[in-house]
This record gives sequence, structure tokens and C-alpha cells, in this order.
Amino acid sequence: MIAALGAAVALVALFSGSSSTPAEDAFYTPPATLPDGPPGTIIRSAPVERPPARSRAYRILYRSRGIGGEAAALSALLFVPTRPAPSNGRNVVALSHGTVGVARRCAVSRGRAFAGHADGLARFMRAGHAVVVPDLEGLGTAGTPSYLVGEASAHATLDAVRATRRFAGAGASERFIAWGVGQGGHTALFAGQEASSYAPELELAGVAAGAPLANLGRLLETGAGTRAADVMAAYVLSSWIRVYPRLRLDDVLTARGRRTAEQVAELCVGIDHGRIGPALGDRRVTLAYRAKAPWSRAPWKALLARNSPGAKTIPAPVIITQGNDDTFVPPTSTARFARYLCGQGTTLHYRPSRHVAHGDLGEKTAPYVSKWIARRFAGERARSTC
Repeated sequence: MIAALGAAVALVALFSGSSSTPAEDAFYTPPATLPDGPPGTIIRSAPVERPPARSRAYRILYRSRGIGGEAAALSALLFVPTRPAPSNGRNVVALSHGTVGVARRCAVSRGRAFAGHADGLARFMRAGHAVVVPDLEGLGTAGTPSYLVGEASAHATLDAVRATRRFAGAGASERFIAWGVGQGGHTALFAGQEASSYAPELELAGVAAGAPLANLGRLLETGAGTRAADVMAAYVLSSWIRVYPRLRLDDVLTARGRRTAEQVAELCVGIDHGRIGPALGDRRVTLAYRAKAPWSRAPWKALLARNSPGAKTIPAPVIITQGNDDTFVPPTSTARFARYLCGQGTTLHYRPSRHVAHGDLGEKTAPYVSKWIARRFAGERARSTC
């Protein structure tokens, strides 16, 4: 399961980086006083060596807001096609990464030992789109990890789109689409929900989400005891106690369970693939809870509901893809969420895929999703399967 998790939920970097950690890399240390400007203001940038074909790539540091609303410096990867930008500006794809971890060194923009590809990137480069991949708060730069904290992930993503518009070499317009798989699907949906209120100057053309982590409580409850769900639980437990001060690990975990959660929280999916299983330990002691797991009781239940997408209607077309062989995000759960969006009046295209597992979904559906995105940018009317 961890192998599937590593291949599936990590949007992973495409090139090798230095052997230093983000804490050692001066790029990720912002100035003591951030430059004045609105969210999305570029703080610094640096070109990335050996970018993907037909592109230039950069690490960027941009101004956003932290969990508490304070000004914060966040990092991202930015890919820009080598072809000239059209006169009306490039369309922007906000490509949200899947689960990579909650430690600073897990940042996608670090590009260390991650293996894999950004689903659809080559197609987006050929189409002339700019692609930004935000790290999210607590990854890369110092801050509070915002793993599956919906609004925080959305704000970081929307500010990354703003930063793309302000990056001199991007030639970007205000039009964008949010796209991601797993945690990335969760982020994309929240970005769609928050766009009109948080970044009204941007033009949301659509949202594409693959096997999104939609009902967090159900995923954690039904998946308990599996490696993928236990990694997800460890990341939620260890990061949410920093987001929500009233939460305490000692209230829900035994001393041994707490050590397990804290140890897993230091590991990154991809980089530390071989160490995660041993860190979780035997199923009898993995994340040992004091009573039953907290997901169905206060205050966790309400916070999980708050950070599950669907509370606000997305005012743009949505596509959701799902593999029928997915053992991490159950197809029945995603189908249920799709029906819920239909009931909200969302213009939704739901596309299940036979013989596709969670780890294959992004790669195998990228051709279809890329075409759907191209049609949204072209202004074609979206068809609904509701």
C-alpha cells in the first residue's frame, strides 16, 4: 500500500536538486521583513536546471498568508513554455500535488529523491499554458503544516496563481484551472470554492480533481489499519495540533501511538519510502489510540467536516475522475461525492475508469483531463453527467 501511496499521491519533482535540506538552502529563508505588496507578490526566484522539454522552470518565493492570517512567504515551482505567450496572456494551470508529507524537506520544489512526473505537464507545455505547483504552507519555507486544511491550501494555491501573473517571464493571464489527484484533488476543489471570495480578480475556468480526498472522516475511519490511511492519519494528527491549538495528541493517542505519529511526520512519501512501513510498526501498535480513533467524535469530527470539500458551490465546471480499482479512495465514496455536487447544481463531469488504481489515475487520465481543460480555456460549454 505504501508503494501505491508513493506513486499515487505524490506529485513529484521532475529533476534532481541539491542534497541540502530546505532549512540549509538560503532560497527558502525569506527576508526578515517581507517586501510590501499584495498576496502573490514575488519575493525571489531562481531558475531550475534541466527543466522538462519545451519549458523553462523556476523556484519562486511569493507572499501569501499563514494559518493565522499573518503575512507569509511560500514556495512553488513554476513551469513556462518556451514558445511565445499569446497576446491575451497564457492560461494558468494550478497543479496541486498529492500527499508528500508534512516536514519542510518534503517540499515538491526541493526536487530531491522524488520519482515520477507531473500529470499532464508535457501536454500543458505543448498547449502553451503556464503551470504552477505550490508547496503549501510548512513545506519548503518555515510555517505551520497545512495538510488537508482546506482554506489554507486554497489560499496558498490562489496566491501562487497570482504570483504566476506577476512573474515577468510567465506572460500569464488571469484565467486558471485547478487540477490535482488525491490530496491535490482536495486542494483543487477548495481552490474552486474559495476563488470568487478570496481572489475575485482571477477567472476560474474549471476544476479537475482525481480521486479527491473528499470525505476525510470516512476515509480515515474505513481505511484504518491500512498503510495509506495510517500515513494520512499520522500526517493529520501531527499537523492539525499545530493548526488547532485545542487539539492534543495525548488526548487521543497512547505514548507509543504518539511516538509513531511523530516519527511518521518526519518522513516524506517518496524520499523515505522504505522507512515509512517500519515507522508505522506492527498493526497491533500502529497509531495506538487511548480509546477508539477520534474521527467520529468531538472536536475532530467537526474539523474533518469543515476541511472536507463541498460546503460551498464551485461556480465553474468540474471534472472528477476515479479509478475503479482504487483501494485508497473507494470508488463508492467518490461517486457519492459526485452525486452531492450534482445536487448542489454543479456542472459536473464524472468519469470513472476501469482497471485503474489510485497510483495510476493521474497518468492514465491525464490525456482526457488535459483535453477537458483545453476546452474550458477555449470557452466551450461543459457537458454535465448529472
